[in-house]
Amino acid sequence: MRFTSIVLAVGFCLGMTSAVLGGGPVSDRLTLSAAALTPKGAASVGPFVVQGPDSTSSLRLQFAGQLRMQFESKDQGSGRERLDQVTMQARRIRTTAAVGLPRYGLSFKLQLSFAPDAAEMMDAFFDYDVLCCAKLRFGQFKVPFTRYRVQSFQRLTFADWAIVTKYFGAERQMGFAVHNGYEKPPVWGYVAGVFTGVNARASHGVGMDVLYGEVAPNPSLLVDPGPRGDFHPEIVVHGSYNPQNMSVASDSDEKDKGLRWFAALSAAWDLDPIPYQDFTARVAPELLIKYRGMSFDAVGYAGWADIDGGCVTKKAMLGGLVQSSYRINKRFELAARYAIVDFDDSFVESAYFRAQDLIAAAEAAVDAASEKELAEANLSEIIAQYKNTGKVSREQEATVGVNIYIDGHSLKWQNDAGWLIHTRTDGSRTDFVARSQFQLAF
Repeated sequence: MRFTSIVLAVGFCLGMTSAVLGGGPVSDRLTLSAAALTPKGAASVGPFVVQGPDSTSSLRLQFAGQLRMQFESKDQGSGRERLDQVTMQARRIRTTAAVGLPRYGLSFKLQLSFAPDAAEMMDAFFDYDVLCCAKLRFGQFKVPFTRYRVQSFQRLTFADWAIVTKYFGAERQMGFAVHNGYEKPPVWGYVAGVFTGVNARASHGVGMDVLYGEVAPNPSLLVDPGPRGDFHPEIVVHGSYNPQNMSVASDSDEKDKGLRWFAALSAAWDLDPIPYQDFTARVAPELLIKYRGMSFDAVGYAGWADIDGGCVTKKAMLGGLVQSSYRINKRFELAARYAIVDFDDSFVESAYFRAQDLIAAAEAAVDAASEKELAEANLSEIIAQYKNTGKVSREQEATVGVNIYIDGHSLKWQNDAGWLIHTRTDGSRTDFVARSQFQLAF
């Protein structure tokens, strides 16, 4: 279906309204509104761009929505039945407004999420052209820790991120960075930034919280936001080499061209990490290869942290991601992915004994409390939060998928099935999930 006629009708209405309210010739304003709101490419939907008459300013409006049906079967351990559940949900509903002022080398982006029960501010940042090969970005955005994570969720090969981003990031933080192509790196690319060290969203980069059983706050929520935490600087750098200057916006090979490759290294250093919550340092090398519809993506991860509240800094966990896909044609794609996160034994042991101490302290508080009900309720919460802490030593994920691109990433249908293996001290458990997701983005 072509949307040009609809857009022209909207442009006509806006042009008439503008002429009535602001005065001036109707024809001049009508031409501007209709042309500016016509999407790029007659066969595509959006993004919709409103431009000034001399193209010195622009407003770019975008929308992305995902509807997902999911079947999940959870292994609850020996002697207990599996928990099976089918859900249908609006996984992501996001709107983006981007303002461009090319005359001044300035742009601004605001992205909001309106998923049910989770209205959030995702991105809010300025980009300013300082020099021909240096831009300054300031605000809230993804820290530059791996190209894999910096890419948009709209362009993922699978319905969701691999488990490695949950543990290692990159997360969104407030800060500033100098770069020469954040999402579109040139042949030699770089990003270097200083951030608050406070995770603005509790979805990614929460590996230490998961390891120690802590619940990460979510300061970016627009309703009932979590605490923003104390500033503790984190330095993040990313360097890349892209000899064929290929697009790395997606892992998938949409171009069906010859051999192309991209290599990068990311590193992060927290100058004053919060115990049991932050890594002291993280590194991640990565490689992306594309060749005639086939792609191969590999990312390695390592994280170091302070053990026992800051006495010793040691390797906390290692991780890895290997992913491949093949475009049978422009519309159909097959994909496979494997990811692993391995926890260091000393950290697992530290997390276990800390959790047991917290449970024991809550039990002692019940015995000494005058208000038994309140103390017992607190004990129940403590047990629910920490009962599995220190029992998981490894997480593995294997996923296969089939994608149908109706109109590129603007309109696609993703289907995948995955197995998540939890290696535990009380016996391994295997979960299964099957997802079917429809995405509309313009």
